[in-house]
Amino acid sequence: MKLIDKIDSLNSDDIKVVFKELIKDYFSPAFGSISKRDLDILLFIKLQKLKLISENPEIYELISELRVTRAKARSLLYESKLRQSTTKQLDEELIEIITNPIFLKDNDKIGLEIGNPYLIDYIKDKLKKLNHITDGSFSPELIKLTPEAFVALFESYVPNESKSEILKILISIGANEDTSLKGALKGIFKKLGSKIADKVGEEIGENIVDYLSLFFKTDRMNLIKEKFIGIF
Repeated sequence: MKLIDKIDSLNSDDIKVVFKELIKDYFSPAFGSISKRDLDILLFIKLQKLKLISENPEIYELISELRVTRAKARSLLYESKLRQSTTKQLDEELIEIITNPIFLKDNDKIGLEIGNPYLIDYIKDKLKKLNHITDGSFSPELIKLTPEAFVALFESYVPNESKSEILKILISIGANEDTSLKGALKGIFKKLGSKIADKVGEEIGENIVDYLSLFFKTDRMNLIKEKFIGIF
């Protein structure tokens, strides 16, 4: 296995630290009392700590490296994330994902490609709190959302102290004066989702992360006008 061969290149002190942690957990509360399932999860987490498995691995990577089924790979990843992830980490990961949406032809849905199965449950909970019930179109790695649900999720992560200023900027470049930030954002995403034939839309579509990430950076709001001028 490629994973086993990687051990030779590891620092021996790092291995000692992780092995000591593993033994300590295996002895808790008594030697051998840990279940097979929990031992699998524990070993998986230690492999990640040694960087033998990446922090956010693709499911196929796990299937290939560990020689397990897709269901087993997803279960290991879900449990490891459940036990290690903080809300802050999940929010940061989610922001990265919503800045790179996929505009689908399926009833104007907006897709989010997510490899972290635990994050999918986190998103579903966030949407429920925003009064947007998921429509059941969840596939293992692709979430499909209505434009309204996506806008609500996106807007919820825009810093509160920036929202009024961002709305003023969007109105100054063509958004309706009587609209809300959600309304202005919906207009932007509708434009992007129409496969945008004009030059402005094409440029945004090709570099969408660079554009949408501006909404979450309070020190870069001044670039929103420059980047989105002509979108409305």
